[in-house]
Amino acid sequence: MHRSRLLKWALVTLALAGCATTKGATGTEPVLAIRNVRIFDGQRVIPEGTVVVSGGKILAVGADVSPPEGAEVLDGQGQTLLPGLIDAHFHADGPDAYRAALAFGATTVLDMFAQLSSAGARTPVEQLPQRGPDEADNLMGLLITAPGAHGTEYPGVTALTATTPQECEAAVERAVAAGSRFIKLVYDSGEFITPQPVPTLKREVMAGCIQAAHARNRMVVVHATTARESRETLEAGVDGIVHGIAGPMPDDAYLQLLVQRGAFVVPTLAVIHAAAGQGHLERVLNDQLLEPYVTPSSLAMLKLTFPEGFGALLRPDVTRQYTRKLVEAGVPVLAGSDSFNPGVTVGASLHYELELLVESGLTPEQTLAAATSVPATAFHLSDRGRIAPGLRADLLLVRGDPTKDIRQARDIVGVWKEGRRLDRDAYRASVAAARAQGTKP
Repeated sequence: MHRSRLLKWALVTLALAGCATTKGATGTEPVLAIRNVRIFDGQRVIPEGTVVVSGGKILAVGADVSPPEGAEVLDGQGQTLLPGLIDAHFHADGPDAYRAALAFGATTVLDMFAQLSSAGARTPVEQLPQRGPDEADNLMGLLITAPGAHGTEYPGVTALTATTPQECEAAVERAVAAGSRFIKLVYDSGEFITPQPVPTLKREVMAGCIQAAHARNRMVVVHATTARESRETLEAGVDGIVHGIAGPMPDDAYLQLLVQRGAFVVPTLAVIHAAAGQGHLERVLNDQLLEPYVTPSSLAMLKLTFPEGFGALLRPDVTRQYTRKLVEAGVPVLAGSDSFNPGVTVGASLHYELELLVESGLTPEQTLAAATSVPATAFHLSDRGRIAPGLRADLLLVRGDPTKDIRQARDIVGVWKEGRRLDRDAYRASVAAARAQGTKP
């Protein structure tokens, strides 16, 4: 046996030995080996290999890894194993949203506007309620906006507001105390989107919020939709922009500024198409890989449309061109559905977002990275987003080869969150029952 293979097998054996001494509720942790499978590890493709999982962690991965004795072995011939998907722009439409996200292969969602009341005004992160094993992991960010601006229009939602840099200090402090993993700002006057201008943070207030968040070791993302507003947030030090561009295409100097600042972009193509009257309801209804898993509430969201006049000047073709230029310039692009908006929904819209990213010029491999390793890196999630020893066993097994055809990513064989497999058949049955009864599953 080759020396490198001997070393790797020795490491696997040690890991399994350690796992065998860890007792769970039912005894020794079981070991799962998925073999003969194409592996996209979040960054590269292994044409055929094996992944070994136990105790919620990945123990080994590679072309020269063999299933250990006593392991449950799953043959992945003709299939591809991916890291669990990360939806980098998510809004829950209710408690079932996290369950739906997992059923579509998203093991982690980044909530871009967690309700303050749901977090608990001064609850430390360690005491926040965790999502259940049949739900996607929810990493939340609280939103800071201007009084009367976007984010304040939702009934029953407590949005943090600021009108001065000093008020930013208090708002950020409150968000951090509530357990916010990052801060989201609204810096958007509605130009090119809404019929009339809307309130937004003043530039010096926006900059003050970024400074206050960074002082507390929190990254900042911004809801901005024009090149001018996005540029101003970059000049203030923002870490990421969580929408595409409305209005004219930014110039090369703007792209260079993105690169210089090391900022990322979540273009949210699906919601921009929906706002421009180019929704994807029919695509979902005609796709048997998606439609049976769409809950009644999700179907209702897909059927909704934006108010008349909203998005009249949006140009999805410009947004796709912008996305292509981002990739060409080397700007990290992240996949995010912006679910819980008219015309988009949890899970199914993330897969449509992946399709739109490919249509915008990303390769399927770049697109899969945009939904796995790239958001994990951007949001400093060092325990997920890749298939590598020691990381969480968040996995998505699909038929075919999504590194060639991104639509294969929706042909799901299995989803594992921290090594626990979701019963998708039971979930599908619950959706069917809910439709028959006209209720949520």
